[in-house]
Amino acid sequence: MKQIERYIFVRMALLTFWSLSAVTLLVMTTQVLVRVNVLTTTGQAFGAFLMLAATLIPSVVTIVAPFALLIGVSQVLSSMNSDSELVVVEAAGVPPATVFKPVLLLSATVSLAVLLVSHFVEPWSNNKLYDVLAQAQSDLFSVAVRSGTFMKLEEGLYVQINEKLADGQMGGIFLSDNRTEGNETIYYARSGVVRKSEQTDSNILFLVDGELQQRDLTSDRISIVTFSSYALDMAAFIPAGSAPALRPSERSTRYLLNPDADDYFMTGSKNGITQELVKRFSTWMYPLAFGLVAFSFLGKARSNRHEQFQNGALVAAIALGSRGLGFYSTEASGIDQTMEILSYVVPSVLILVFGFLALTGRTLTIPKAWAQLNYRVMDFCTAQFARLQGRGNTGEGHST
Repeated sequence: MKQIERYIFVRMALLTFWSLSAVTLLVMTTQVLVRVNVLTTTGQAFGAFLMLAATLIPSVVTIVAPFALLIGVSQVLSSMNSDSELVVVEAAGVPPATVFKPVLLLSATVSLAVLLVSHFVEPWSNNKLYDVLAQAQSDLFSVAVRSGTFMKLEEGLYVQINEKLADGQMGGIFLSDNRTEGNETIYYARSGVVRKSEQTDSNILFLVDGELQQRDLTSDRISIVTFSSYALDMAAFIPAGSAPALRPSERSTRYLLNPDADDYFMTGSKNGITQELVKRFSTWMYPLAFGLVAFSFLGKARSNRHEQFQNGALVAAIALGSRGLGFYSTEASGIDQTMEILSYVVPSVLILVFGFLALTGRTLTIPKAWAQLNYRVMDFCTAQFARLQGRGNTGEGHST
């Protein structure tokens, strides 16, 4: 890269990095606080908190990275315009590709990083995350024995235990599972015990002499199964041995592309495997799309500072709107195939349209009608604020 290109790239990369670090720390803190109740209730060591925080970083980074890139590119281009650096660059006869090259390189680098993290690092970290939570949930059973009250293991999953028996066994186990939409499952057993499985190296809850009640909330039909023994994998609280305990977010991409026909997460009303695949293959495109959108509106020198500010606001609106639509379509992709297609269409359209504009040297700006309307709104608000401030000063004068 030329010196001017390296200068722009370094500024954007540094601002993107610090934005990513700050926002990741903030979001990660909120996610830890959501799950910290299980750890504190069971008296987990401080190392469990650090492990929980570390395993949350990859999943947070894949969501935050596109917005961090948007902040870095938009802020640097706006700052260069305010300091007349873009004017000097254009006056020197430098082609628009000189400014576009570092934007494209940084956007592609962040997209590649998100792609690698979502396909390789995030599944591994999610596996470790559920190990930490599963261990905490196992310890939570001893807390439930002491308290004798309902304990919340996770959203929609509750347990209540009456007494502690000999050899570490528990008596009167009641487990309610409402996590699956449209279905309610209740387990009741006279006794049970938590032990580690040698095959899967995970904690298994063995229930003895009980009933399994399943209720279909849509048709209000109830099925009751009596069992002499029943095993639940505590990593996901699904029947141990009859289906894989690993969730789609913990699986490798190779497995998700060719899953087992009887996979537990494919038999429900919502195909969790399809949803996870859509997330992994669509999220990586947003950093590249956001970088192209920012350059198309802010990559050219503007003499009007208000116009530059309004272009920045329009870039933010496009980014937030498209990413919000992407989140919604990805969440619904396991139910509706149209949403699955839309999850890929949204970022692809942004890349194609704004990539074509950038490669052909064209830039966009806010329409003049919108700009004039914004001016009127801002002038009206400023006048109203000044009038209210003047009335307040007048009132203070009279009271004095």
